[in-house]
Amino acid sequence: MKSAAPSSSLPRLDPAQVRAWVGPEAYRRGRWYYRQGRVRHPRRYGAELRALCQGQASEPYRVQVRLGSDGVAAARCTCPVGGQGRCKHVAAVLILWTAEPDAFAPTPPVAERLASWDRAALIALVEALIDRHPDLEAFLPLFQPPAAPPDEAPREEKGREG
Repeated sequence: MKSAAPSSSLPRLDPAQVRAWVGPEAYRRGRWYYRQGRVRHPRRYGAELRALCQGQASEPYRVQVRLGSDGVAAARCTCPVGGQGRCKHVAAVLILWTAEPDAFAPTPPVAERLASWDRAALIALVEALIDRHPDLEAFLPLFQPPAAPPDEAPREEKGREG
């Protein structure tokens, strides 16, 4: 399984690169968000940075940035203007990366982290997620295990009537 790359192997950005990616106004506002400590739960999955950024909404926005060899390869944010990754929330996350790259905890992929969980813990997680986001329940049928092949189907015992 792949492990997260050390931060030293990822491109370091300077403020000019961040400003060029998001634009001067988003950079200015993102710098304020960074200074206010609005970037939360920064983590790194290989060359991808993820964090939450508390904006004006009650729920924080989810930010993802994929780094490439020359800097930012792609970014996105769940805010109304962040689809192209050029918003103040992305700016705040990138500014944190430039100033404090070790703040981004290397995190193994979700599948790797869940592999050791027992059935009860996984069920509890799914139930908690559905409690928080009821629309996720619609995805359950998509992940049902396939039906057992006929030769593995439960067999009725001969001589018993039901």
